[in-house]
Amino acid sequence: MRPSNSIGHRLSRVVLLVSLAWSLAVFGVVWGVVRWQIDSVLDDALQESAEILYGLLRANEDRFANGTGGSLQAPPHDERLVWQLVDAQGRVAWRSHRAPPQALAPAGSGHWTDPGPLWHVYRIPFGKAGPIVMVAQPQEARRQIKFEAGLVTAASALLVGLACAILLRRRVRAELQPLVQLSRDVAAYQPLADAGALPAASRQELVPLRNAIVGLGERLARMVASERAFSAHAAHALRTPLAGLGAQLALAQRDSEPAAAARIGRAREAADRLARVVSALLTLFRSGTEPALQPIDLGALLHDLPVAGLAVEVRGVCVARADPDLLAAALLNLLDNSVRHGATAVTATLFRDRGRALLRLVDDGPGVDEATRGRLETALRSQDFSQGLGLGLMLASRVVAAHGGSLVLLPPAGPGFGIELSLPAA
Repeated sequence: MRPSNSIGHRLSRVVLLVSLAWSLAVFGVVWGVVRWQIDSVLDDALQESAEILYGLLRANEDRFANGTGGSLQAPPHDERLVWQLVDAQGRVAWRSHRAPPQALAPAGSGHWTDPGPLWHVYRIPFGKAGPIVMVAQPQEARRQIKFEAGLVTAASALLVGLACAILLRRRVRAELQPLVQLSRDVAAYQPLADAGALPAASRQELVPLRNAIVGLGERLARMVASERAFSAHAAHALRTPLAGLGAQLALAQRDSEPAAAARIGRAREAADRLARVVSALLTLFRSGTEPALQPIDLGALLHDLPVAGLAVEVRGVCVARADPDLLAAALLNLLDNSVRHGATAVTATLFRDRGRALLRLVDDGPGVDEATRGRLETALRSQDFSQGLGLGLMLASRVVAAHGGSLVLLPPAGPGFGIELSLPAA
């Protein structure tokens, strides 16, 4: 599954996007508010400075009445504010050392004015026809102050928002861990095993899901137990009459004429084949779901399988770790399949590859057409035994799967039918 389709990834992405959007919104609001507030603070400082300077100059009006436009003495410094004392004719009588020699702004009735792109000016007149005190701040300095204050404050808010987004994302992932753990527990859940109880859910929201899975497992266990009991009883009920039928056919064949004895012999073979199928069913559906694993010489096992009318040639040596009864039942049904489909010989190739014991069975029968091969491969791959998979392949596939192995069809390389069984190597 792609990560973008996971709940954790999607939820983390939503949290991150919402947090980023919120942080950007806060950034914009803080930027605007701080710049507005700084503008107000700068205007207040400019007005306070003008009023203080007005008081000082008004108290010494006689001394500054006949100014020549020069600047007052002051120690070297970088002026943030400049001031001028402008007479009624618009000439600068006195000024600070950084103030321009021309009037900062024309005479007017209002206190505030922006005469141009350079200065922001506050004016206080001494009277209707008296001099005017003008205090100004450079527009560039005001813009710089507002920019720096807004940037620092808004960037701090943005960083706090991003930090919160990261913490929220981590918290979301942490809160999803119980769901991940429940997934692992469900993957390891064995409802058919006595010790396969599903651990309790660690979050209240997961309790209904956990209970539903447990309920499903219990229903599945009851269904499987019922099917096994039915299959076992049916197989037991069939095995006894089949054994009696085989004995009666043997007696009848011994006492019959040669022509009738041949037909009775074929009936005995069919009865024996049916008995082996019943035995395989008994083995497959016996009590206990885990195979009784032990080292098995696959070549020796194949030599000991009684299949009339089929020559089995074994090539190679390999030891697998498997249940001998289950594996013998599976191989018997596969060899019976070959006989029923017209094969007279089977070549069994044994070898080991990367810790797996591989057994390839190739018979000399007519094989199958492409359509049938495709259907069989699909059924084996999906383990869907309703797709017309024969009893022999179905039993072998179930047995191999119970060992943690696989059964696949070999690609056609001439006449005949071939399969490969993969089992754990001893």
